[in-house]
Amino acid sequence: MPELEPTVLPITVAASHLRACAAELDAAGEMSVGELGVVLADLVTGQRLLSSALTRLAERVEDGQAGVLAAAPSPEVGALAQVLQAAAGAFGYSADALSESEPFARIAAEFAGPNARL
Repeated sequence: MPELEPTVLPITVAASHLRACAAELDAAGEMSVGELGVVLADLVTGQRLLSSALTRLAERVEDGQAGVLAAAPSPEVGALAQVLQAAAGAFGYSADALSESEPFARIAAEFAGPNARL
């Protein structure tokens, strides 16, 4: 079987998929205590990647001020870049906070048992 080339989703499709996945997490039912640590680790990684993505978006907006966004009002473009940078920071801080909880999830699984349901 030939190897499949990795696909790159358009940014709007990737963002829509992210929204759908977040909705699934929000609506998730019962899970095992053992799954909690895995979920937290994945959320930390996701938060760090979102922080990086928002930083890159902010940089693109800033770079666009002298190019494709030159006709847009400069204060609004600058404000958009600042909001994106602030959001990037918030996702980074959220990832830091979540990563601090990972050891507690492991301890909870040890005491409750990994198959206990939450």
